[in-house]
Amino acid sequence: MPQLHRKPLPHLVIDDWAKALAMSRRAFTRTFRRQTGVSLSLWRQQACLLSALPRPANGEPVTGVALDLGYDSAAAFTTMFKRMLGVPPRQYFSGTVGGSPAS
Repeated sequence: MPQLHRKPLPHLVIDDWAKALAMSRRAFTRTFRRQTGVSLSLWRQQACLLSALPRPANGEPVTGVALDLGYDSAAAFTTMFKRMLGVPPRQYFSGTVGGSPAS
């Protein structure tokens, strides 16, 4: 089973991780939330986003980043990106937020 922090995937199957740790799904999700303070779903999205940020910042197309991370499309990745950071990747990396330069 891959190490999630090294290569986060957006479609992580909780049951697979729980089984690998010899835990029930419920015990795994409760333990994960207790130890991290967030759900596995939110943590996974944050991990994917953090691992992806350097790539478009270095000029890599969002489509390639999205597909490499396991998203079905660039639009799905962009939706997650905007939900987590408040703006789509193009705006985030252009250095402008809300129509003015980002500080």
